[in-house]
Amino acid sequence: MRVFVSGASGYVGGGIARHLAARGHGVLGGVRHPTELPGNITPLITGDLAEHAPDLSGVEAVVHAAGLAHIRNAAPGAWELANVQAAESVAKAALAAGVRRFVLISSIGVLGRAIAGIADESTPPNPADAYASSKLTAETRLRALLGERLCVIRPAAVIGPACPGNIPLLLKLLRLGLPLPFASIHNARGFVALEDLARLTELALLAGTVPPLLLAAHPEPISTPELIRALAEGMGATPRLLPFPPALLGFAAKIAGRGAMWQSLAGSFAVAPRAALAMGWKPAETLGETLRATSRYYVTTHKTP
Repeated sequence: MRVFVSGASGYVGGGIARHLAARGHGVLGGVRHPTELPGNITPLITGDLAEHAPDLSGVEAVVHAAGLAHIRNAAPGAWELANVQAAESVAKAALAAGVRRFVLISSIGVLGRAIAGIADESTPPNPADAYASSKLTAETRLRALLGERLCVIRPAAVIGPACPGNIPLLLKLLRLGLPLPFASIHNARGFVALEDLARLTELALLAGTVPPLLLAAHPEPISTPELIRALAEGMGATPRLLPFPPALLGFAAKIAGRGAMWQSLAGSFAVAPRAALAMGWKPAETLGETLRATSRYYVTTHKTP
């Protein structure tokens, strides 16, 4: 299959593009500026997707993974441009090219930052910030444009070597040997390995019929203390986890303007990827194995402090 993957120089888009190319698909990797990609991925310089629709002639399927994320205090309108208008631009180019399947990489964040119980495909959206709202808007607008050609994948926090988000901060703290006051957190959070997300994306591209919505998450959630222990084990360290009232930590985080980060760290967000499992998808390894591999990679690529 000839596939266009936007955001091919990013963490998620790059991982999906590399997986598809390794599986023998012809991959056009969308990049904003001239960028070197692995030899079996053909770069397609798109410029700003919100302003210029790419030429997708000859493309059979699209994975739209480009977008804005992990940015604090983004400029007004930045989320709309990067996550909504750019997605619409790619969708219109896909329609013009007669693309049969369009996979939009959205975010589990459209459901909120923390959830009581277990989230699945029937959980109503409850975006808590401008990023999540922009992702939900993109889903809605692309559904109106593409209809049954569209499959939306909402991944939980994506982990693996060199992943962004809170994991690098935890790895840095562990490497420094600092005490972490998180032993009293009793939560359950869902994550998905980048390679598992890429495998689900390929499955969605190749399936004769595909659900309109897929959640990508390991069926077994993990608590924050368990996550930290797995990271520490991968780097051969002993975590200094200390008990401390989570309510006080949450209050301090809110005062410091880091309430959202605290919710992501301490809140519960278990996910049941029922539709993905029904398609035959399953994670290749446990979350602990992925986290240990992530910290081993960190150790090999960062100098000792």
